[in-house]
Amino acid sequence: MIFTLIGLDFNKSQSYNKYERVQFYSAGATLYANLYYPAKSLSFQEKRPLIIYCHGIGSQRDFDLRIPIEFSKRGFYVAALDYHGHGESGGTINDIDTTTNIPALAEDCTKLLEKLKTLSFFSDVNISQIGLIGHSLGGMVVLMNQALNSEFKATVAWAPLVNFTPPKFGLGWQGYEQYIPANLINATNSENLLIIMHVNDEALDYSENALVANKLTNCSVINVTRPLIGGGHQLFSDQVLIDSIQYFETQFFNSESINGPITITYIWNYILIFVNLGLLITIIFLLISYSSKFFRINSKSSNLLSKNENKRFSKMRKISKIVLIFFFSSIFLLNWQFFASVFGLIGIFIASLLFSFFYLVIKLLRYFIGFKKLKVESKLREIKNHIKKELDMRVLIYSTICAWYFIVIYLIFTYFYPFAFIWPSNILSIFISILFFPVYYSIEILFRKLIYPQLSFVKSEKTKAKLIILYAFMIYGILMIFAQNFSYLPSVLFTFLILLIVTVGNTIIFEHTRRFSAVLLSSFNIIILFFSAIISNVIGIGIVGHLF
Repeated sequence: MIFTLIGLDFNKSQSYNKYERVQFYSAGATLYANLYYPAKSLSFQEKRPLIIYCHGIGSQRDFDLRIPIEFSKRGFYVAALDYHGHGESGGTINDIDTTTNIPALAEDCTKLLEKLKTLSFFSDVNISQIGLIGHSLGGMVVLMNQALNSEFKATVAWAPLVNFTPPKFGLGWQGYEQYIPANLINATNSENLLIIMHVNDEALDYSENALVANKLTNCSVINVTRPLIGGGHQLFSDQVLIDSIQYFETQFFNSESINGPITITYIWNYILIFVNLGLLITIIFLLISYSSKFFRINSKSSNLLSKNENKRFSKMRKISKIVLIFFFSSIFLLNWQFFASVFGLIGIFIASLLFSFFYLVIKLLRYFIGFKKLKVESKLREIKNHIKKELDMRVLIYSTICAWYFIVIYLIFTYFYPFAFIWPSNILSIFISILFFPVYYSIEILFRKLIYPQLSFVKSEKTKAKLIILYAFMIYGILMIFAQNFSYLPSVLFTFLILLIVTVGNTIIFEHTRRFSAVLLSSFNIIILFFSAIISNVIGIGIVGHLF
């Protein structure tokens, strides 16, 4: 871990010396940005250029590190912005600045620039070399800001949203149509503009956006034609980065070569990040396992078979158990897929609620049928013993500690290293996220109450845990395929990854406690943070009606 962290820090140092979280205000909301201080000095000029980067819809400022890494490596200051309704920033994309009567998105870059001017580093910025770069909705943001503020001297827009009639894409700007790029930009206010877009962009129509911008401004357009990983809209291409760098350096330095050759290396940064995250998660799992020793939790399984009983398990019975596992999993997956396809993201909540409800109904029916021959005293004693077992204080403390291993280590890493820092933008989102309890409750029912009992023919508890973990990877892989319609919301897919990690951690907790309450408490402690962050994002991007 030490060696990989050193490697990550060395890799980072080739691009930027440090980064700073910048907080500022725009249209009544608190916004955040990351400011990257370049490691490279420019031999041909004293002061450095500055560019502001705006990510795509549903993303956040530290998911896509291509711009910060590749531009800071070449001596640029880079400010990656969470504009309204995204990431850690508050507000929604439909906010209007009441003092200027201008949509907030059209001012966010300008407001950030005003904040940056108050920081000490700005004395090192060449004010004639300030630019904007944005992708998708972020492309629209930079187009509006550069048109309204002449301090931005050059702009690059990747697959920008240029032309639409509100309400659309979550934007309900009736009465403010004049600020839509197609109605705002022209050859006078958009002199140094480059559009890069795939001709077969699957999200935005090329002719309705790139060509419209070209017609209005006579700007340069680079057409991407070859197939790209992740689709045409995402523009995952080294050549797109090279073209963007060359454009800015031509505009700022009047030369494509004075700043040296361009070498794209951001992929190594991602590799080292994921290696470090993988090691951190492994350490968390080891801590969860090791910590159980300090609580002396009785984890003896009630459904373990004796040697003689295990021998009597026929091949057909084992097959029937495996068939039941696939049956329960299929019901769970089909339930999610049906309601998600009909109702969008809220369909996942409905599916989870129904799955949990029917499980509880069937469980209660079987529970009371099984007690028919017992006296009332026996029933009450059984219920009391079960509650006492589930609410064992040692188990609850252990589960809480295990959850905080993950939360604390994750937040420390992502806060000090700018990657995937998830944080809700307001307290309300945290309370709303509590309503999504059925989602992770249904997941735990699947793995602990339905799949685990069917593995009773497996002798080793560790083997059971390993089988459930492998099965969890398959289940979540299928769920992420089902959620591909929301692939433009990276926070949604990131939440699926968090759910997978939590499920693996809970499997280890369950191995040592055999308590359903323990995994529920662990899920609640961890997932509440990430659910509240995604709720902030979903509300902020103004497409609640569309997604729900």
